[in-house]
Amino acid sequence: MNRPIADAFGRDIEYIRLSVTDRCDLRCFYCMPEGFKDFETPDAWLSFDEIERIIGAFGRLGVKRVRITGGEPLVRKGLGELTTRLGQLPGIEDLSLSSNAVQLARHARVLHESGVQRLNISLDTLNAERFANITGGGKLQKVIDGLMAAKAEGFAPIKINMVAMKGVNDDEFESMFEFCLEHGFTLR
Repeated sequence: MNRPIADAFGRDIEYIRLSVTDRCDLRCFYCMPEGFKDFETPDAWLSFDEIERIIGAFGRLGVKRVRITGGEPLVRKGLGELTTRLGQLPGIEDLSLSSNAVQLARHARVLHESGVQRLNISLDTLNAERFANITGGGKLQKVIDGLMAAKAEGFAPIKINMVAMKGVNDDEFESMFEFCLEHGFTLR
């Protein structure tokens, strides 16, 4: 292994976030400006080979944990292939994923088998109508299905990130807490 990389305070850097796309399949009003369409084109994205080389280099420099993010990482075609490749790199001990879980039911098994263990899921409400309003028409049931598929596959921990919004979802904190408690999720 090469000399570990460190921050300005001399602390070893062991964790990085890897954004595999800027695209998302939801249009949450607090995240995506209305009418925004200025996404990077796929030909401008790093290829899986390029990502593997970069993360391999970070692994040789002491990075042990990689969080895969986006946009929404599950809109990147072949993500399971990429996570498999990253999970086999020397030095990389922990793969995690941040997602909105809309497509997670379809991908949970391959992600878990490829070495992804931990999930951070964005979920601001358990009310289907409110969810559609926040996300620009998203379907809450797809997220719930994704969460249940992930739970069944054995992901742990599964953390729920809830954006607290006054007058929007501030009446749901208790019900979200109860939902997370019932299913063994961590609310953040």
